Amino acid sequence: MIWERAVAENAWQLDDGLYRILLPLPWAVPFVNVYLVASRGEFVLIDAGGDWLPSLRALGRALKAIGVPPGGLTSLVLTHQHPDHGGGAPAIHERWGGRVFLHPAENDERAVSSEEVAAWLAENGADDASIARATAARERPPLTALPVEDLDENVPFVVGDLRFEIILVPGHSPGQVMLREPRRGWLLTADHIIQVHGVNVWAFPTTPGDPFGEYLASLERGIGLDANLILPSHGLPWRGDVKETSLDLLAFHREFLSSVSAALQSGPRTGWEITRSLRSDIPSDPIAIRFSLAEVLATLVHLERLGQARRGDGGRWMTR
Repeated sequence: MIWERAVAENAWQLDDGLYRILLPLPWAVPFVNVYLVASRGEFVLIDAGGDWLPSLRALGRALKAIGVPPGGLTSLVLTHQHPDHGGGAPAIHERWGGRVFLHPAENDERAVSSEEVAAWLAENGADDASIARATAARERPPLTALPVEDLDENVPFVVGDLRFEIILVPGHSPGQVMLREPRRGWLLTADHIIQVHGVNVWAFPTTPGDPFGEYLASLERGIGLDANLILPSHGLPWRGDVKETSLDLLAFHREFLSSVSAALQSGPRTGWEITRSLRSDIPSDPIAIRFSLAEVLATLVHLERLGQARRGDGGRWMTR
């Protein structure tokens, strides 16, 4: 249980100069937290919510209630560029100003076209009906139109009297970062550490490397981080440390890894066949279809890196 003082219907003050703003989303995940940090007349917004009018209006009402004037943002820091975190950035930058920051590694994963998504699904064995549903989603606008500056994990991000460490935690996305203010004990964990059970890493058509392995390694490195106010992007903040939640997430993802490995034991199967064997209730939502396959593919890529699986002809995976 933590103390929060309401300043608007969707905004709360958690500490001196720290505010949580809850924004609605038009997806299966219905809300996202963004955070406002204020110090010595500077206002920094951490994440932007979605490019969706109800989300942008909710943010505007909250910023006004907190006391941020139009054009009054000093900076907008994006922990990563997934659409629930970076989608609203162009509109927010236009209305509220501020320099926009993102880790350069996040540019390694670009948005893909519907044609690329369709080819990717077909290559991995998806049926025509699922491909048609999955490509019905609106394509994500790129951030390239914004003057985005690089976050550097070797240089503190300064907001007035506050100095945030930038902690690179690849896996969920290539350049996702957490922000830690060591004197205050604040840790903004983005989507890296959240108290929600669900696969938190995916391999889409342009995802580089081994995101599943990178996510596990990032969790292991962060178990001992010193913080006492944990601020996730989804779910409620909590007082304490990140060790228990990190260990829980590690156990959950290792169990999913075992489930995918076991699904290969019956013989060569496509990524879609494995997805259907693990999730017979794949939602019809376009984004959920993509994510259901992508979480399995991330796991298969990791098994391949471990020497426990290989991809054969026709997009079929098998044990090595």
